[in-house]
Amino acid sequence: MRNIVVTFIIVSFVTSCSSIKQQVNSNEYEKDFTPREAPYDNCFAILPFTLNYTQSACYPIIKINNSFLLLDTGANYTCVSEKGVHDLFYNSYEFVMQQKELIKEDGNINICNQQIGYWTIPSYDGAYKNIPFYYTNYNFNLFDGLVGEDCFTEFSNIIIDYKNKVIVFDGETINGEEVPMFIDEQGLCFIEFACNGIKEIGLIDTGSQFFILRSSFFEKACDYKHITFDKIEELKKRKIILTEPKDYLFREVTIGKERYKKIKAKLASDSQLQISDEARGRLTEYSVLGFPFFENKVIQLDYKNKVFRIKE
Repeated sequence: MRNIVVTFIIVSFVTSCSSIKQQVNSNEYEKDFTPREAPYDNCFAILPFTLNYTQSACYPIIKINNSFLLLDTGANYTCVSEKGVHDLFYNSYEFVMQQKELIKEDGNINICNQQIGYWTIPSYDGAYKNIPFYYTNYNFNLFDGLVGEDCFTEFSNIIIDYKNKVIVFDGETINGEEVPMFIDEQGLCFIEFACNGIKEIGLIDTGSQFFILRSSFFEKACDYKHITFDKIEELKKRKIILTEPKDYLFREVTIGKERYKKIKAKLASDSQLQISDEARGRLTEYSVLGFPFFENKVIQLDYKNKVFRIKE
């Protein structure tokens, strides 16, 4: 049978700056991946993750064999790069590399539609889930692949606990702020939030280190204040020509009744945001809720009831 290769675009906002580089000594973080106690009794499975694998300390990374994978709710497919294929699916490595040339190199995250293998997640009661993996020709730099929504939606819900640094599959309902969650045809999850009292739709994206606002919402709806406001006014009085700052500070952002004071945001049009062309194009449709909203919190994406929960 002729092998058919198609292109999927992973709608992922894995954002980084050129100064952020992967840690070279991964053994330093072995302790971060050891099983740990967490306040979750009735669930399918619990896996530890670390936030320390990259210098930005914001990406939840799990380890499978010798591969480091990002827990990314902003990605619709679970995939690994060449290193991950060699490590996790060695028997498929030669065949996958033969197909590599059929995948376009256009700056986006493109993957071969043929499953290269399965990741088996065992449960505490002896059951298991087989999660398909795909190959991507995208060079992530910071890690070896993504665990995306095609994995997470195999479960009724997931809990990502940034305090205890664990991901919980099919956990009990957490007692936190609860808001309706919209799931699109690609499996990506969106909620409503407010920026200085003005409502907007945001993608729940654990793969983004930033809060990113689509430019049209930013320009038309938000009363914003530059993070260097006083300094800017001083320089203007001195008639010094200013360049546009890249970060902005909002007085208040709310998710339901959960309030965030003086939170920084980036504009989707910021050329320094290292995201794919496809992802940048989609930032005309919605904004992105990244790590600043999840730090030291517990979040739950309830796919069965279409609800997002968050608590301290």
